[in-house]
Order: sequence, then C-alpha cells, then structure tokens
Amino acid sequence: MPNLVGRSRLAVYRTMRHDGLYFATKGPGSANDHWAVVAAQSPRPGTVIAWHGQAELTVSTVAPHTARVVPRLVGRSRAGVYAMMRRAQLYFRTVGPGSSSGKWLVALSQSPRPGTKVAWHAEVVIHVSTTRPVVQKPVVTATKPTSATASVINGSNYKVGVATWYNYVPGHCATWYLPKGTRITVHDLTTGKSITCIISDREAHESNHVVDLDQSQFNELEPLSRGVISVKVSW
Repeated sequence: MPNLVGRSRLAVYRTMRHDGLYFATKGPGSANDHWAVVAAQSPRPGTVIAWHGQAELTVSTVAPHTARVVPRLVGRSRAGVYAMMRRAQLYFRTVGPGSSSGKWLVALSQSPRPGTKVAWHAEVVIHVSTTRPVVQKPVVTATKPTSATASVINGSNYKVGVATWYNYVPGHCATWYLPKGTRITVHDLTTGKSITCIISDREAHESNHVVDLDQSQFNELEPLSRGVISVKVSW
C-alpha cells in the first residue's frame, strides 16, 4: 500500500492505477469526486495487500497548509513585525513594556527562534519594549578600527558583536560560525560579567549577532529587558 496522505486526487488515481489497486473515498467532496487531497488512509502505508485490493481514503476539499518558517523579528518595529507575520501567516503574542496597550516600538527577542518551522497560524511570543535598546560600543583592541555596532570584530579565537536571548536550554546557546559542541565564554563588555555555554543550536548569519543565549543565562549578564547587549565570545 503506497502512502497517499497529502496527495492530490490526480496523484492518487495515477498511483493506484500503476499499483493495480482500487480505492473508495469518504469525507467532504467524496460524493461528487470534487475532493482535493487525502487526509487519512486505511490500510496504513507499507501494508502488503492483494492485487486489486482496496484502500479506504478519508478525503477533503481543502488542501492542508504547509509548515511556516519563523522570520527574524528582533530589532523590527511594530509595523515591521505585523507585516512579516502577516506575510508568514503566523500569529504572535507580545510581552513586556507597551504590550498591553499596543504602544510598543521594537521587538527585543522572540520564541521560537528565527528559522524554526512551525504549523500554519502558530503563535510566536515576542518580548517588546517602548524604547529601542542602546548597544554600547565595546572598548577592544583590534588590528584595525572597526565599529562593533556595524560589524563583527574578529580575532583568532574570539568575536565581538552583540548577543540576544530566546527560550532555549539553560547552559546551551546558538552561533552561526562555530561547530556544535564547542564550549564558549561570553563576556559582557558593559558589566564585565561572564558566562559559559555549549553550542547546540544554529542561528541565522545576520548583522552583528555573535551568539543567541538562553534567557536564564542572558539574565545572569543583564536584565532580559535589555534585549541586546555587547559581548565578546571566546573559545
């Protein structure tokens, strides 16, 4: 028995004719043969049945929606968030200053993280603020002058840029440039505090972000309301 779930009417007819099998349908559109997609089947895929055996298909007139990819919302304005989520066909819920009144200005962090695949119309939680975070320029020694607020400062075993947070596993973090399993030290260039974490997730290679921390570890460096902080990542 082939796997027919999710297939169109034309694909089902072709597959079953090719395999020498019959089928009966039930559900919306089955009476007038106007159904669009298979929602379920019996026997299950992979079952061995006789030649000219019959499958029972539960069908629907509406094709199922495919998974959506969560866009990067951190740093975007209220209008930008609404536009991106409408385009992705996802819902969102805001927490933080201005969330109850709808007067927030910028997204500081999000969960799930960007790039995560979720169901159509799934909800994304966004931590927002009525003021834009100020990313202080770190004082570092580099081989040539570079603005950490515009790009990443690279060393042989470190990078300087910004960090944000998302709801992840305590003690674990995400980068785009180091292999998973690498233990890194994240040094807050504003407060002087440091934490260590193990890379077990992958973040999008974008702007000057050098690490995404779990919210509990970010909170060890600075309050979650800061959203974005200047850090030096070493390994």
